Amino acid sequence: MKNAISETSKAAHVTKGDVFDDLGLSHAEAVEAKVKANLWCDLIAHITPLSLTQKELARRFGVHQPEVSHLLTGKLSKFSASTLIQYAVKLNLDVRVRLIVPKPKRGTVRITGAKERAPRRAMTTTACA
Repeated sequence: MKNAISETSKAAHVTKGDVFDDLGLSHAEAVEAKVKANLWCDLIAHITPLSLTQKELARRFGVHQPEVSHLLTGKLSKFSASTLIQYAVKLNLDVRVRLIVPKPKRGTVRITGAKERAPRRAMTTTACA
C-alpha cells in the first residue's frame, strides 16, 4: 500500500508561472488573453465605485443588459479587446497601448546594436484583486 502522505504531496500540475502560458495557447493567443484580462480589470476597477446598475451601464455602452452582466461576471470570451476599449472610451477613460521589446529569457545571450540600447519602458497595468 502506498503512503497517503506521498500521494497528497505530489503536484497535480507544474506551472510555468503564468496561467495564460499554462492554458496551452499559442504565444499570440496568450498575449491577447493577457491584454483582455488587463483591460477588464481596469474597467471593473473604474466601474465599481460608480455604483451604476447594469441597466445604466448598458445605456452608456449602447448594449443590452445581458452583455453588461457578462462583462461584470468576467466572461471575457464574449468580448474582443476592441470592444473592451470601446467601453472604456464610453466611460471617458484614456486608453493607451504600449508595445515593448521583451527581456531576454534566462540562459540566452542577446547582442544589441546602438539603436537597441535605448532605455526600455515598462508596461504598466492595474492588478486585478
